[in-house]
Amino acid sequence: MDTVFSIYGIVCAVILFAVMAGIYCSAYYFNHKTPKPKGCENLKANCDGCKVTSCMNNPIHDYNKGDNKND
Repeated sequence: MDTVFSIYGIVCAVILFAVMAGIYCSAYYFNHKTPKPKGCENLKANCDGCKVTSCMNNPIHDYNKGDNKND
C-alpha cells in the first residue's frame, strides 16, 4: 500500500513541476513578445557614478577597455 502512495506522490510532483515550468515558459514568452511602450526603448539611469563599480548604471561600464584610468 505504501508503494501506491509513493508512486502517486511522485506522479503528482512531476505534474506539478510540469505545470509550473509551463507557466514560467508561457510568461517568459509573452513578456518577450510584448513590445516596449513608446518612449521606453532606450532607458538609461541618470547616474554620475559612485564607488560601487559593480552597478551596471555606473558610467565606468560605458567606456572601452583602456579608455579609463581604473582599467
